[in-house]
Amino acid sequence: MSNKPDEETKLSSGLPGLDTMLDGGFNKGRVILILGEPGTGKTIICSQWLHEGAAKGENSMFIGMNEPKSRFLKEMLALGMDFAKLEGDGKFKYVDATDVRKIPEQAKVGRIAVGGRELGLVNLLETIQSTISKFEPVRIALDSMSDLVFRFPTVEERRPVVLDIVESLQSTSATSLLTSELLSTGEERLLQPEEYLAEGVLLMRTLRKGVRTIQILKMRGSKVDTHPRPYVITGKGLEVLATEEVY
Repeated sequence: MSNKPDEETKLSSGLPGLDTMLDGGFNKGRVILILGEPGTGKTIICSQWLHEGAAKGENSMFIGMNEPKSRFLKEMLALGMDFAKLEGDGKFKYVDATDVRKIPEQAKVGRIAVGGRELGLVNLLETIQSTISKFEPVRIALDSMSDLVFRFPTVEERRPVVLDIVESLQSTSATSLLTSELLSTGEERLLQPEEYLAEGVLLMRTLRKGVRTIQILKMRGSKVDTHPRPYVITGKGLEVLATEEVY
């Protein structure tokens, strides 16, 4: 029996420059963290990833934690990604999870008081699992995990929350991208629980004079370019300049 070449285990990110850095794309079945500052394009990179798959006939699912479906469809259409059409074709599913972060700290199930943040996590996991079992996605994006885990302020509280989410996605055969806000910067920054638990981590940052960079901090099972590379956001989405250096 011959081994399949590595290329057969890859899924294109939808960004040629990023695929170059990833040696062809994301490995199938992995959970990848997209970590970045606000405004760096985390939602865009997830959308291009899903659009690439759906356009190829792969079921693709977006779990929106911080914006309603209507706004997502409108914003992505402005970048040339018609998710409404892909949804009509049965290849795209939007899971609106914005209600999860609106649950108060103390909620009630019937007359029983329960922790609202824990209830929100349970509701999210149940929604993810039920939708996955029905839709059977090949690609998943959850944007943004921060909207849930910020309700668990300490590392000790956050780690099991992140672990539950990551394990829920790992239990499927889908390849998943998770986004999260970068909580600290600099060489001495504290690593976040998400970074330890995800199988790959991409860091997106805005440097001096507005230069944006993307860097692969880790990617299990792949030989990757770990140098920071510049990228730009255009009217057609995000473009990684994989052969250019950051100065």
